[in-house]
Amino acid sequence: MGYQVGRICHQTHEEATNAVMTQVLPTIDKDGVLHHPVFKGKTWVYKEQPVKLTFPQCEYGQYHQAGKEIGIGLSTAAAVLFVVVVAVKAVGMMGNDGTEER
Repeated sequence: MGYQVGRICHQTHEEATNAVMTQVLPTIDKDGVLHHPVFKGKTWVYKEQPVKLTFPQCEYGQYHQAGKEIGIGLSTAAAVLFVVVVAVKAVGMMGNDGTEER
């Protein structure tokens, strides 16, 4: 199982947390103090509070598998279409007998 952030499934909770926290924009409050996330040791801290995020679970590699299946289907369809076009042209040339009618 993995942890989903947007349409990306990360293998570990730490990877998912890093992906989210590196996207957080710094803010300046009304007193002019800059607030931004800081990575301390193994945890993220924002406004002096440790960050604990939860993520929906996902199956790691499910999008890869779906893309692979779609790619195989499209490749097969393209190959079949190519064979049909070549066969139609070959049959058309055999029926032509080298003479052209106008």
